[in-house]
Amino acid sequence: MTQNTLARRFDELCRQLERLPETEEPPLTTLQLLGQSRQEGDWQRFLAYFLSPEKPHGLDYAVVEQFLQGLSDRDDINFEFSRFDLEDIDVATEVPIPNGRLDLLVWCEEEWFVLCELKIDSSEGDGQTPKYAAAETFKDVNLDPTAVPEDRRHYLYVTPDRSLPESPAFIAIGWSWITAQLRAVQESDYGSYPARTTGQLDDFIDTIETELTMTDYERNETEKASLYVDYYDEIDEVQGAFQNEWNDLIDNWGHRLAITLDDVQLVEGPEGVPPVPDEDVMLQLPDGEGRRRYWLCRQANGKWSWLFPTDWWTRLDRGEPVYRNEKPNARVGFLHRPNFDRETVLGDHELTFYLRNAPSGNDEFYPRFAERFNSDEGVAAALPERSERRGRKSNIIEGTYEIDVDGHASLFAGYVTALATAVDDHIVSNHSLIGRIDEIYEETLEEVLEFDSG
Repeated sequence: MTQNTLARRFDELCRQLERLPETEEPPLTTLQLLGQSRQEGDWQRFLAYFLSPEKPHGLDYAVVEQFLQGLSDRDDINFEFSRFDLEDIDVATEVPIPNGRLDLLVWCEEEWFVLCELKIDSSEGDGQTPKYAAAETFKDVNLDPTAVPEDRRHYLYVTPDRSLPESPAFIAIGWSWITAQLRAVQESDYGSYPARTTGQLDDFIDTIETELTMTDYERNETEKASLYVDYYDEIDEVQGAFQNEWNDLIDNWGHRLAITLDDVQLVEGPEGVPPVPDEDVMLQLPDGEGRRRYWLCRQANGKWSWLFPTDWWTRLDRGEPVYRNEKPNARVGFLHRPNFDRETVLGDHELTFYLRNAPSGNDEFYPRFAERFNSDEGVAAALPERSERRGRKSNIIEGTYEIDVDGHASLFAGYVTALATAVDDHIVSNHSLIGRIDEIYEETLEEVLEFDSG
């Protein structure tokens, strides 16, 4: 696909995204937080709890009265009750019957009962509602269904979309009707109810409404998902191109850094140090004292892209430089983490540059180096303006550098420039900081080797 075609298609995508209203994802309800927001049993328990006057919610008869009054106001059910019935009302869940269980049962002695079958995602089982309507025995409750007049036996089939039940004895009711009754209680003498109860009632209503209706945020997300499908070919093509460039940055950042920085040289096979791994490169950086100081760039590792002088990574049992985590060791060095910090790089256009004291299979060097470093006044005086000492044992310095995307040909060029600035601030032009790290490293290393030999 040509560049002009891609540009035109992405312009179209941007225009369609701009038409969508700005929305935010609503906070999670308690059941959503617990991952139980679509569990029929949990909704059943909540509803039964609020309907039961004797429960310690402080609502007294408010919910059950509103529920029954709402039923009596409906045209599709011939339900009548008296407020004098309220003191004799019982509520039960999971009521056993022959070959089944009733979700929710509300009744008044042998005057009337309301049997509710509650559904969220599941459909009606084979012959479920006919079996419930024909049941002549309710176990574990003080109610004989056959003693209730037939015209005062009421059956509700509660679903998100008022799906029709198999049995004509059941009336289809939506969960939205349930929330309407609960909201009516909210709007009544709400201030007199306990705060915990009102919070629980609010949360239950919110759970029902957010699970069974599409919010503006969800509509937005659905539309964006559709746009992704519509523009998949274009998105896939540019994502592939980006990933290739991103991988090249990770694999070759040391080479690019050498080209970008002044007074820095790539070296091959320098004397006195172990051979460099194939994927890595060695740089010679000035140290202010005329010495040849070699720094290893660990390329091809986007999670840990290290930059360290060869004498800051030491194999403790042999006293030799190492380039990998060969324990026991003492490892200190600078690094950037393109894969770990990818969202910050892409979203905020910021590079984070670290000095890390790595846990390395030795119980002495790691904490002792961190303690010395974090309390050293010379380090504090030498820190660049954009960096800070974090008081930690591992990432002991963090610096943040802006990636100037507009001022470069690409994000990747801007990334290398920001990295070069960080390296200059901390290493090339900061001999005081490097000198203090050298001294702290050597002092700690000597102390640890004496401790181990003793």
